[in-house]
Amino acid sequence: MTGDAPRLDETLPLEPDPPTEELRLAELLDRYVDGLHRRDASSCSQVYEQNPELLDLLRCLHSLDTLAPDPTPLDRALKPASALTEGSGNAEDSGTASANSLPRGFGKYVLLEEVGRGGMGVVYLARQQDLDRLVAVKMILASHLASNEEVRRFYAEARMAGGLRHPHVVGIHEVGQIDGQHYFAMDYVKGNSLAAILRRGTLDTDQAVKTLTAVARAVHYLHEHNIVHRDLKPSNILLDEQGAPYVTDFGLAKAFVGDSGQTRTGMIVGTPSYMAPEQAAGRPSDVTARSDVYSLGAILYELLTGRPPFQHENPLDTLVDVIEGEPTLPTRLNQHVPRSLELICLKCLEKDPQRRYASAIELAEDLERYSRDEPVAAQPAGIVQLMRRWGRREPALVVRLGTLAAAMVVLQINYMFAGVDRPFHILVMTVLAGWGVLCVVFQAMLNRESLADIARYAWCGADAALLTTLLWLSDPPRGPLLVGYAALVAGSGMFFRVRLVLCMTCICIVAYGVLLRLHPAEARPAQYPAIYMVVLAIIGLIVAYQVYRLRILSRYFESRRD
Repeated sequence: MTGDAPRLDETLPLEPDPPTEELRLAELLDRYVDGLHRRDASSCSQVYEQNPELLDLLRCLHSLDTLAPDPTPLDRALKPASALTEGSGNAEDSGTASANSLPRGFGKYVLLEEVGRGGMGVVYLARQQDLDRLVAVKMILASHLASNEEVRRFYAEARMAGGLRHPHVVGIHEVGQIDGQHYFAMDYVKGNSLAAILRRGTLDTDQAVKTLTAVARAVHYLHEHNIVHRDLKPSNILLDEQGAPYVTDFGLAKAFVGDSGQTRTGMIVGTPSYMAPEQAAGRPSDVTARSDVYSLGAILYELLTGRPPFQHENPLDTLVDVIEGEPTLPTRLNQHVPRSLELICLKCLEKDPQRRYASAIELAEDLERYSRDEPVAAQPAGIVQLMRRWGRREPALVVRLGTLAAAMVVLQINYMFAGVDRPFHILVMTVLAGWGVLCVVFQAMLNRESLADIARYAWCGADAALLTTLLWLSDPPRGPLLVGYAALVAGSGMFFRVRLVLCMTCICIVAYGVLLRLHPAEARPAQYPAIYMVVLAIIGLIVAYQVYRLRILSRYFESRRD
């Protein structure tokens, strides 16, 4: 070996300098984490205010930090209750406000226990020390990381309820913030929510009517003060120890006049199972007092049957049913429901707001008439309205039966004028009639939750098999009739199941291949069947992709719900 020893910079490659943006991000995160460790709320707030695009990441860091035993800057306002009695006001010694660390001091309140939690806020039972009374204190979970919209909604709720004084409406006493923690204090109702009671079973009819009558009168009081609640549901109705109901949670309430317009067209707010169709369709300008009447009807439906009028695992399916479907008749779910009460419930749940009660007080008065055994204002639907409701309740069955009926009419007219072979005509009509019977059977299976998934796939397979049978029996040319496969693929998208659409596409392609084997002449020229199969696959992929996009939007909606 000869020559000078190589220099270090000649033997070891130098690491490239990290990008400037990555350095800036690392510095910001270091500042935020350092602020968390030092319990410096102002430093953490400054990082967020200067970099709002990092909101999700900072929330994640805050959530991770809350798992540690050391307090976070969000807990600085929550002083130990012992500090209030011992004269120690050092916020640095405070711990977190988790359930196992209560009671804790919070300004002039002592937080005793957590009594409720939602997507945006948490509610504590607290003792107001200056007046020595029990109150409920609601806070924003995200604290200084709360978005402007969350803070706006929080204070809007306080403003909406602050001026209300009604024996069945939870009142607001005070609103403010302590060390960046937004809160408001309100009446404490000792008891359970209506949702908690319903989890144990339905109420008896008289109690259900009495409860909803009081709630309807409270909601009418809101409407008299130009407020529509927009989120009436069992969890937002509290019952005290005597069973008296109280309406609460005005986080989505909206003023009829003077509203800031911050709810945009196309924005869906509320809880899918209880929102009116106009809410589910994202038409906030159409949301009125009659929308709250619909929600009251949905609550009455659950009081009578033990379940909401529309409820699916996926909120998208629920929204579609709210907009387009019809609820199962209450008497089908509970045969003990009185007919008059069913009529009242269905009148509230009308799709057209003009067909509902004009106000909550009209609903309350009709419920009182029922209680006195007097004739109610709600009347049975006419034949046209009944047919419309049936069509909305079972759209898949109605579409198929309508299509089959139209085909049978066309074939019958053709037979009458063209005089085709009678045995052949009877055979085709028998296949169509059998198809209709199978549709009724599959719809009955679809109405049973335990058989619903099996029914969907079996129905799709039967449709393809029967269509192939009819095409096999029919005389050439069959070209126009082949559109039936594409229609079946597109129609399978109505079930909002990606796998079902893909399965139906494969079944139709296989069924078309079987038809070609039965009628080899249809396979000439060879490129035509190949092109048709490719087109079927493309249609199936397009429908499946659109359904997939809707499912993604549905999951996003579900993640954004309170």
